[in-house]
Amino acid sequence: MKYIYSGRTDIGPEREVNQDSFGTVSLPWGSIFVLSDGFGHKEGGKFASQSTVDIFIKNYSKEDPKNIKEFLESSFDEINKYIYYKKVSEYDNAMLGCTAVVMVIEGKIAHIAHIGDSRAYIVQKDNIQRITKDHSYVQSLIDKGELIPENAKFHSKRHVLIRALGSHRKTKSDYLNRSLAPNDKLMLCCDGVWGFISQATIKEILNNYNPSQATLKLIEIVKENSGSDNITLQVINLV
Repeated sequence: MKYIYSGRTDIGPEREVNQDSFGTVSLPWGSIFVLSDGFGHKEGGKFASQSTVDIFIKNYSKEDPKNIKEFLESSFDEINKYIYYKKVSEYDNAMLGCTAVVMVIEGKIAHIAHIGDSRAYIVQKDNIQRITKDHSYVQSLIDKGELIPENAKFHSKRHVLIRALGSHRKTKSDYLNRSLAPNDKLMLCCDGVWGFISQATIKEILNNYNPSQATLKLIEIVKENSGSDNITLQVINLV
């Protein structure tokens, strides 16, 4: 399926370094989109996020994966081991790692996998849906009925992750797939985007601007809303 794409990143108004990374490649067998949000050690966080993007694109570019779910899971395992090894051997066990959300589009199917709280959204006509569930402490409280979603952004532990790449020797990704149709709009983003903008605003922007305009507009709105993190997103409009 054909698409129009734009990806952008911005250091944001308060950070000294941009620890986010993103990338994409389109091949005869499909397209892969990767977005990763590094954290912790300044150089180590960027190393983790950029390694995630580079390894996913390298692996997908080798050959057409026979099973996308297995490809995504095995790549996440490889990346987690690599980042964890580097954390121990080169970064003196410093706190570092990254979140990641990955989407592979083959034909009319989007395959999505993620670890952490980087998200994927889909806009279909006048509806927007978040299609990933955060691996975070506040999400676990929401799942148990101990916190309502509207209050999650004010919780003192809203940034605490329960899964990430590089934090432990082993981790686990979540996988899902969605059928796609012309005019569907998809967005991958880090918490520096969704933490400072409403879903209603995301839907409005994606429905009224092309991907290049939308990425610029969303970054502008996040900054106006006092976004304090790195800001990274990818927008894909199917045609």
